[in-house]
This record gives sequence, structure tokens and C-alpha cells, in this order.
Amino acid sequence: MQNQDLKDNSKLTRTELAVLITAATVTITFVSTCSPLYPFNPWDDTNCFFTIGRSMIHGKVLYRDVFDHKGPFLFFIYALTALVSDTSFTGPWILECIMASIYSVFAWKIAKLFVTPSKYAIALMPLFLGVVYTSRLFNFGGNAEEICFPLLTVALYFGLKAIVKGDGLPAKGEALICGMIAGVLFWLKFTLVGFMAGFCFYILLYSIIRKEFVKLWSLVWRFLAGVIIVTVPVFVYFLATRSLNYLWESYFLANTSFYLVNTNAKPSISEKVIKAVIIPIFALRNSSVDYPSFGVLLGLSAVSMFFIDKTHRLKTALFVALTFAFSVGFVFVRASNIYYYSYIFYYCFCLSVIPFIKGLNYLEKLTSANKKIIKTFITAVLLIFYVFSIFMCKNMYLIFKPKDYLAQYRMAETINQTPDAKILTYCVMDSGFYTAAGLLPQNRFFGPGMNLMNNYPAIQEEQDRLVEEGYFDYIVTSYFLEPEWDNYELVQVETDPFIDYTGEAILDGHKLYKRI
Repeated sequence: MQNQDLKDNSKLTRTELAVLITAATVTITFVSTCSPLYPFNPWDDTNCFFTIGRSMIHGKVLYRDVFDHKGPFLFFIYALTALVSDTSFTGPWILECIMASIYSVFAWKIAKLFVTPSKYAIALMPLFLGVVYTSRLFNFGGNAEEICFPLLTVALYFGLKAIVKGDGLPAKGEALICGMIAGVLFWLKFTLVGFMAGFCFYILLYSIIRKEFVKLWSLVWRFLAGVIIVTVPVFVYFLATRSLNYLWESYFLANTSFYLVNTNAKPSISEKVIKAVIIPIFALRNSSVDYPSFGVLLGLSAVSMFFIDKTHRLKTALFVALTFAFSVGFVFVRASNIYYYSYIFYYCFCLSVIPFIKGLNYLEKLTSANKKIIKTFITAVLLIFYVFSIFMCKNMYLIFKPKDYLAQYRMAETINQTPDAKILTYCVMDSGFYTAAGLLPQNRFFGPGMNLMNNYPAIQEEQDRLVEEGYFDYIVTSYFLEPEWDNYELVQVETDPFIDYTGEAILDGHKLYKRI
């Protein structure tokens, strides 16, 4: 039975919603290079997603005509953003604002499940968002993990609300939404479904212990219905375009057989144990050391369990631990991992604000006199730290710069001297050269897939063949590459200031070759 005596404090007022959505929008606008305050997003990952999205709205078929190994839902989303503008990142910026707002709202709702904050405590949230979105794991903005972790925060809220305010199991409508979230995650990047696997395992375990088999079945079929709702459009698209085999090759086969793996190695049992246990532990440790804000929020989220009422502490800790462990196990499945993989775990870091809310509540009780002055002072301090966090973002070196500050636009001036030019990014991922020049890829392996090349020779073979045939008008390649082409000549060399995900300024540059 539902705990009717417990009031649902997680409901938000209009003022709270306004503050949370405003804080999320302002934060994204100042830290993401997709924002109109920036000339361009120079990140190759985001540009590959956007270039494919642009290609799709102009009639090209995903995977068949333009290749990548990420999930189809990611490109469906970027195709929608390209409808807003296919010459700028306005669409992705709007998407980021929406997802950050969802994260902000549900992070605060989760905190309110466990503590009733004073009115001024919401000033914590801008600072919290500043810490989350200025993490170097965020990089330049627009990656798959950034889109996904707000969805996991919604699912986390449903699970925790069932524990604190309900009978331990989510509502039927919430099961449907969780199924849809699982479907989106699977078709966007299937290594991110670990949380939902842990969620389902917890529900199964709880239902068996409580013998809630009737409700379990009602939740199961609704969850599966949610997955199907998301899956149907995927199959309709690939069946309609007669490209189902390309979906299998590009998303499933490429990621399981070719991506950052040694296809000739057959792991032993001991190696499998290391892969399943040791690798995730060291991956979390490395993320905590390399990105201190990640480690601090991880630690505070764990400590927050001690600030939760004893009535719900055990179940909450078990639920959070199971979902987190499954998430880690699914994400860190390879010995070789990329830094932004850890960004998905920010879904549970909203728990880290609970100790601070309790601390502010305690401070308010101590200051019986001049409460208004104390509240104003604390709010001002929190907002000052928020502004400081924003200006510590590594992307600030690009804010308010003109477009020609970047090589993409300087090279676009040269490329656009040739009407309807065919270009290729050779042995480098697309960093926005197609978008800056207002062009689309004219070959399948136009740039993405650099992590596959050792095990998937078709990428390099196609590029080399087309270059030898003189198919392209222009070729963009790395500043550090010295190609020997008889039919192309070097016409432009550009270097840009560039601060990468480590926070260090590095030399970044590109060369532009023109067909003779």
C-alpha cells in the first residue's frame, strides 16, 4: 500500500521551476560552445553527429550513405536539431538547455524527497549546475552522455520516490516512462543501459521478497511497452530505407567487434574477471584523480546516505548501489576507455546536495536573529561561487570570438571558391569543416570511425581509393600529417589555440589540399 501519511515534498512551486530552468539555461549558454555566445563548436564528436543529422534532413540514409558507430537515436535527435538551423549549433544548444533543465528539476526533486529545504537553499542549484557543466568531462558540449544522464536522473527519481513515498515499487505510468528511457538509451548508446538493468534487478528482487508478483507483471509489460514505443520508429526508418543490414553492421557489429578491441584475442577466465571487476574500479579511480570535481561529487553522493532518514536509508543505499554498480559495469567494459564515458554518472551526483541543504537548514536555526540578513548573505555567496565556476570553464577562451577566429571558417572561405565542392576529412574526424563550408559529405566514410580503423580497414581503403581517383576537390587533414599525393597540392595551413579535455592548451592545426 502507498504510504498515505507521507506528504510528497518533491513537488515544485512555480518559483522553484523558474529558478531551476533559468539556472540551467544560463549555465549552458555560458559554458557550451553550441551556444550563440560562441563562434562554433570545434569538438569533432559533436560535429560528426551534427554533420550526419544535416545529411539526414537532406535525404541521405544513416549508416548506408554516412557512417558512424553511435546509435541511430543520437542521429535522429541531431537531425531534429539541424531542422532549427543546419549552418549553426542553435538546435543543439536548445537541446542542451532542455536536457540541463530536466536534470536541474529532477535533481532538486530528488533532494526534496529526503529533506525539506528552506526557501533560500535553492541558491545551491546554480552552483551545483556550474560544477556539473564546467567539468572537463563536458568538454565543448553536445556529447551523447550529456543527453543521457538527465534521463537517468528522471528514472532515479522514480525509483527513490517509490522507496520514500510509495510502497517500494514505481507507479505503472512511471514504468512505461522508464521503458521509454531504456529504449532511448539502447538505441543511442547501448553501454548506457546499465542503470536500467540495475533498476530492473532491484525491482525483481524487491517483488520476489515482498511476493508482489501481480504488480511486478503489470510493471514488466508496461516497461516493455515503453521500450517498444521507442524501438518501432527505429525499425520503420531502416525498413523504409531498406538499410536494416547497415544498422546491424554499423551499430552492433562495429561496436562489439571492431571498436577499441583486439579482434584476435580470446580472453581467458581470469581476464574476464579483471575486465568485469578490476577495470571498472580503476576507471572510477582514474576519473576521480584526473577530474577532481568528479571525485568530490562521487564522494559526497556516497556520504549523503548518512544524511537520509534511517527509515529509508537501507533501501535507498541498496537501490543506488545496485544501479550505480550496473552502470559502471556496462560503461567500462573495455580496457581502453575514453574520458567522457564517466560523464554519465553525474545522474546520481544530485544526491551530493543533500548534506549542504541540511547544513543550511541547521545554520538557519542557529541564526534566530537577523535571519533575513543571513539568508541574503549566504545566497549572495553561493551565487558568487556560481559565477566563479562559470568563468573557470575551459571554454571561456572562445566566448564572444568572431567566426574567423577558427580554422574551420578560414578554410571554408577557400573551399567555397569552388561551387558545390566535394571535401574529405582524411585520417581526422570532422571538426566542423562540412558545416562551416555549408557542404555535405559525398562519401560514406567521411570522417567518423577513427577508433575503428585498425580493425575495420574499409574506412581507410575507401578514403585512399577516392583520393587516388581525385574524387574530392579539397582534402582536410591533420597539421601533423605529411601525405604524398601526386594529384593534390597543399594550399592552406591553419593552426588554432585549442584547450582540450585535459584543460591544457595544445597545438592544433589542419592542412587543406586542393586537387591539381
